[in-house]
Amino acid sequence: MKGQYFSFDAIIAAVIFMMAIVMLLGYWHSVKSFLEYQSGAVSREAMRVASALFVPAFPEGSDCDRMVNLGFSVSWNDRRVNESVIACSAAQPNYWLKEKFSSPYNISMKFNYDGSDTWIGAEDPGSDSEVVKMRRAATIVKETGETALATVDIYLYR
Repeated sequence: MKGQYFSFDAIIAAVIFMMAIVMLLGYWHSVKSFLEYQSGAVSREAMRVASALFVPAFPEGSDCDRMVNLGFSVSWNDRRVNESVIACSAAQPNYWLKEKFSSPYNISMKFNYDGSDTWIGAEDPGSDSEVVKMRRAATIVKETGETALATVDIYLYR
């Protein structure tokens, strides 16, 4: 009764072990790349701007020209997006979002609801620079009181 070291079972076990190692290294590389992506300055700023969308403007109910802090929600208790703030913000110049959010980066936003796009800021965020895009889901309150589901794409770029 002599044992064989390179039996068929040992070869299969070695192949399975090597496949497990390759899969683990591939997963680790993707997690590491994702964490490096999130730790970038532009990504952190995009997350800050995206979370600042769902606060009310200050002072509440004011025109876009008199807003000190920009926010799109109806109130602190109602986080739905006010359509009138979107409309008045879309009429502002491209640099307006950068000033209102006090950001060192250029900002563009696209609100997509009812089958149409409403851009705030530049419509083309540029392909020559570093562009970070974040997408948020929102509920829009129209001036008639109806609501609509929307996606908000936030672009930060240099």
